[in-house]
Amino acid sequence: MKILLIEPPITRPDDFSSTKLRIGIVPPIGLASMAAVLEKNGYEVKILDCLIEGQLDGELYSNNRIRYGLKDEDIKYEIAMYNPDIVGVSCLFSAKIYDVLNICKIAKNTLKDVVTVIGGAHPTAAYEEVLKDPNLDFVALGEGEYTLLDLVKYQEKKVNIDNIDGIAYKKGGVICLNPKTKYIENLDELPMPARHLLKMDKYLSTSSPHSGIKQSPFTSILTSRGCPFKCGFCVIRYLWGGKPRYRSAENVLNEIEFLVNTYHIKELHFEDDNFTADRERTVKILNGIIDKGWNISLNSPSGLAIHKLDGELLRLMKKAGYYSISIAIESGDKDVLKLMNKPVDLEKAKNLIKTIRDIGLKSKGFFILGYPGETKEQMNRTIDFAANAGLDWVIFFIATSIPGSGIEKICKENNWFVDKDLDYIRQFYKCNIRTPDFEPDYPEKLKEKANFEINFKNNINIKLGNYERAIEDIGEVVKLYPNLDFAREYLELAERKLNEKHNIKRG
Repeated sequence: MKILLIEPPITRPDDFSSTKLRIGIVPPIGLASMAAVLEKNGYEVKILDCLIEGQLDGELYSNNRIRYGLKDEDIKYEIAMYNPDIVGVSCLFSAKIYDVLNICKIAKNTLKDVVTVIGGAHPTAAYEEVLKDPNLDFVALGEGEYTLLDLVKYQEKKVNIDNIDGIAYKKGGVICLNPKTKYIENLDELPMPARHLLKMDKYLSTSSPHSGIKQSPFTSILTSRGCPFKCGFCVIRYLWGGKPRYRSAENVLNEIEFLVNTYHIKELHFEDDNFTADRERTVKILNGIIDKGWNISLNSPSGLAIHKLDGELLRLMKKAGYYSISIAIESGDKDVLKLMNKPVDLEKAKNLIKTIRDIGLKSKGFFILGYPGETKEQMNRTIDFAANAGLDWVIFFIATSIPGSGIEKICKENNWFVDKDLDYIRQFYKCNIRTPDFEPDYPEKLKEKANFEINFKNNINIKLGNYERAIEDIGEVVKLYPNLDFAREYLELAERKLNEKHNIKRG
C-alpha cells in the first residue's frame, strides 16, 4: 500500500494575513515519525508539506482569503501523481481544521476509493464534530504511529477494526469510537523521524519557528511526550495522555549527533511540553552536548515549568548552549492561577527571572488575559507583574476556548460565548468570551496596550543600557512584521543609543 502524509497549507481571512499574524514554518516532525514507523514495517510513504512547497508570500484564494502554500490544484496534482491508497493529514491546531478537511475533499474528488484519515490535538478532542464531514473516513486519536500502522493493516484485511486502539470512524452513518487506551511507554523503540522524506534544504533555508533563532541552520526535536498537569486552557493531554514519557538521554544525543553531522545544525529547539521535567535526564543530555563540543544554540520555545528550574540547572543550560529561557507564568494573580489550575509560585517566578538575568540568559514570559472568571482588576495585576518582573520580553495571549478545554466547559455552562459559531482561526486571536466582569474588547485592548508599553516604550534593556539585547529582540519583531512602524522606531532608538554609548567610550 502507498500512504501520503500531508501537512496542510494555511488559508486565512485577509484581515489575519501575515502582515498581522506570522506564518510559522517548521519541519512536521510528527508526520516524519509516523512515516518512519510505516517504512520500518515495509510500506511506501511520501510526505507532502503544502506550506513549505508553495507560495509563502500569500496569494488571493477566495472570499477575501489568502493562501500560504500550495494551491488546491497543485495539491490535487500531487495526490493524483502519487496515487496513494491512504491520505493522512496533520491537524495539530484547531485553526488548521478547515485546510485539513479541504485536503480530504480534494483527495476524495481526485481518487474515488482513497481512504482519508486525520490526526492531532484538535480532531482527537473534537472527533464527533470533524467526522460529520463526508470526505473524512477516520480520526486517529492521540499519538498516531501505531494507530495509523494498524489502520493500514486493516485496509489490507490483516487487522479487525475493533482491535485498533484509539480510532474514531463512521459505520452506517453512525460515529464509532475505539477509545485511546495505549500509549508508547518506551519511546526509544520508535525509529528516528524520517527526515529524508522532507525537503530539509528548504526548511534549513526558510524555517521560521514560533520563537526567534540565534544561529542557522535551525531545526526542532521532540524528546518527550505528555504533561502531568491539567491546565484549564490546554488540551495536550488528549494528544499525549496524562503521564509524561521520556526518551533516554542516549537516544536523544544520538539524534542530535545525526542532525549535526547530516544537516550541520547550529541551533536546536526542544519542542517538549516541559523539557526539564526529568532533571536527571536533562542533565545527562546537556552534559552530553557539552562533552561532544557541538557548539550549538539551544531553546525551548514552548516554555518551561518554573518549579523545575533553579540556578544550578540554568547555569548548565547556558553552558550547553541555551541563550533564552521561556517560562509559562500565565497570570500575575494567585486566584486566577487557581482558576486555570496552573501550579505557579509567583514569588519563585520573580526570583527565577532575576537568576536568569544574573546568569546572562534572556527571559521570556507567557501570560493569558481574559480567562473566564477573571476580573479587570486581576488582568491589570497580571500586566503589573509582567511589567515589573524583569523579563526581557513578554508575550500576551487572549484566553481561547479550544475543544475539550476547561475554558470551553466553563463558558458553555455559563453561556459566556459571544459567538458560538466563531471560526477557529479568529478564536485564536479575538476574545470570544463575555462574562459579568468584562466585555470581550477589554482583554484585546489591554493586550495591545501592554505589549506596546512593556516591550517597546518601557523596554527593560533600553532602560538598563543593554542596547545589543534590545536590538536583538526588537529586531526580531521588525523582521517578522516589517510594516509595524512603532517597532521600527524603537529599533532605531536602540541602535542610536548603542552608537552614542560607543562614541562616549571612544571619547
